[in-house]
Amino acid sequence: MKKIPFFLLILIVVVLAAATFIEKYEGRIFVENHIYGSIWFVVFWGLLAIISVLYIFKKKMQRNIPVFLLHLSFLIILAGALTTFLTAKRGMLHLRLGEKKSEFTVYDHDGETYAPIPVVISLDVFTIRNYAGTDAPADFISKIRIHESSGNSFIEEVSMNRIFSYKGYRFYQSSYDNDGHGAWLSVNNDPWGITISYIGYFLLLAAMVWTLFSPKGRFQRLLKNPLLKKGVLFAGLSLLYFNSTAQTKSPCTLSQKEAAQFCTLQVLYNNRITPLQTLAYDFTMKLTGEEKYKEYTPEQFFTGWLFYFESWRQEPLLHIKNNDLQKLLELNEYASWNDFFNDDYSYKLQPYWMGMRMGKQSSLNRAIREADEKIQLIAMLRNKTLLQIFPIMDEQNEAIWYSPSSSLPNEFDENNRLFIKGTFSLLQEYIDENNCEQFLFIIDRIKTFQKNHGGISALSESKIKAELIYNRLSIPPILFKVNLFLGLLSLIYFLHLLIRKGRNSEKKIFALIPRIFFILLCFSFFLLTFYIGLRGFISGRLPMSNGYETMILLSWCIMLTTLIFHKKFGLIISFGFLLSGFCLLVASIGRMNPQITHLVPVLSSPLLSLHVSVIMMSYALLAFTFLNGVAALLLRIFRKEDDFIGEQVETLHIVSQLFLYPALFLLGAGIFIGAIWANISWGRYWAWDPKEVWALITFLIYSLALHSGSMQRFRKPLFLHGYMCFAFLTVIMTYLGVNYFLGGMHSYN
Repeated sequence: MKKIPFFLLILIVVVLAAATFIEKYEGRIFVENHIYGSIWFVVFWGLLAIISVLYIFKKKMQRNIPVFLLHLSFLIILAGALTTFLTAKRGMLHLRLGEKKSEFTVYDHDGETYAPIPVVISLDVFTIRNYAGTDAPADFISKIRIHESSGNSFIEEVSMNRIFSYKGYRFYQSSYDNDGHGAWLSVNNDPWGITISYIGYFLLLAAMVWTLFSPKGRFQRLLKNPLLKKGVLFAGLSLLYFNSTAQTKSPCTLSQKEAAQFCTLQVLYNNRITPLQTLAYDFTMKLTGEEKYKEYTPEQFFTGWLFYFESWRQEPLLHIKNNDLQKLLELNEYASWNDFFNDDYSYKLQPYWMGMRMGKQSSLNRAIREADEKIQLIAMLRNKTLLQIFPIMDEQNEAIWYSPSSSLPNEFDENNRLFIKGTFSLLQEYIDENNCEQFLFIIDRIKTFQKNHGGISALSESKIKAELIYNRLSIPPILFKVNLFLGLLSLIYFLHLLIRKGRNSEKKIFALIPRIFFILLCFSFFLLTFYIGLRGFISGRLPMSNGYETMILLSWCIMLTTLIFHKKFGLIISFGFLLSGFCLLVASIGRMNPQITHLVPVLSSPLLSLHVSVIMMSYALLAFTFLNGVAALLLRIFRKEDDFIGEQVETLHIVSQLFLYPALFLLGAGIFIGAIWANISWGRYWAWDPKEVWALITFLIYSLALHSGSMQRFRKPLFLHGYMCFAFLTVIMTYLGVNYFLGGMHSYN
């Protein structure tokens, strides 16, 4: 009886993990029909629930009310899932303007069928609301008319994260027709399953909080363990690391002052109004792979290509890494613009154009595509199509941003037409004459034009200044070097002290070092907080919508956790430096997507911010249990038979258990917050997406470690430490592995 539920749990974990990989090769429909929607899969969960109930009462766990409610909540959640599986109806409702519908399409094992809805619905208007001055959609809105049997009718609005409910049927904005005259609404009829599941979610939250704060609970007993009062020693040294760049002669460009002033102009870039400086930084990174080129700032590099093209076209700055491409085009490792054109000015990559876009994903095709993207980017700057810096109000009083090479409407005011078409000729003329004063005067004229014609799409002065500061700071690439270096040195010295049993003479010499490290960590935390706050202010949202932002947030959560617990566990400062540095390293080296973009409509929900924040804090705590395990195993390897080392390993064992409780509870809370958000946005709280499945696997794997009463191996420090190291692989798979190996709705770019 004791082993069967845990065996079933492990079996379910194996099935879930296998299903995510099967989905990659067999497709979504296959796994839904043969695994997630199969009878045997439901039976597995049912057996686990029944045997768990019997085991709970056999062990008389109902006497421990918080623990009993915790397990009861899981049973209620499973009951809700079963109710949804048996009774829910889901499908799609396609509406064209003026067309009336009283049934929706249901997709099941038998193909397409139709199910009635208790009302007649028609589409009055469908609109796409864009972010001001851009083509980026902010929301999709369907205004539907409800025709009741009584003859009454009324209009309701359905949009992303705004649902319409009618007699147990819920309607969600899903998609739309390309001509804008039709909308697709998701339909969900699941009143009982959702209700039962929500009861289980909120009971789970209450039970988790009760378990943490119950005076007689295991978590509170761990906090009072006498080993923690002794603390864990550590010490270390700190050095700073700075990059230096050799200065060599480069082509002509503007002075730093002129280039910086020019790049304070606003531009429509990446579907967002932003200072030209942001485009200049991305342009430099795209072409060179670095944040600057030689001794020139990104602004100078950008304006050099714009105003001194003949000087820059001969500069060998395009890195060609692929040897086959070098041989194919007879290029060196670093090529210039001229190297991609023949003597007759024909483009060398033109014969390979179809292959690089439609051929197989070979390393040569990828290299050709990357080189072509760089050449095309330069061409777009040269003909100024990149420079959409001139806003004009349309008939709807919305600003449309044009470039000097744009085709302007015939009804344009002639003065505006002349200004847009002639301004860059004037700028080039004053540059050629070296007339800095007139050059800056024209820039001020453009700024005035943007302010007068940009309407609400134009940025405020405070947002422009904030983004200029943000671009120049570039905190993560510097901070990861500092944090990793400090963390590595402190951890090495800490292990050195423990191996030598922390002799008193060494303790006195390095007594101030923990304080120094704490101050440095506070400074690092402040810098990252400022960076995140600045990014949030610029974007107008909490920055946690893509891989780069969530990795930065995870680093911030790790440092916050470190600062909260540093007095209790000294070693955590070393771990905090290492883990936060690693997260910043991944964000910086992985080029995950540092660009600031608008949120897609479905992500514009406060529940997204709460969901991601809670999950990231959970991952931060689980990362500490991983490093605890690594440190304990290393200590035991160096000193196998040593009472002092044994005591430190036992202390780390207690620390891991202490972190495990809130980490697991935060992960559970994050999962059910995400489920509520999904239910509001898509009409279903669980979709068996690979990211969801691996989050559940992570939760189940770590939950086993809390059952030390039933599984006595977890009472042994070395076993728990080894298990924490193994379990952390599921965190890595959930956060990174799914993105790169499996894909799905939750994959970050």
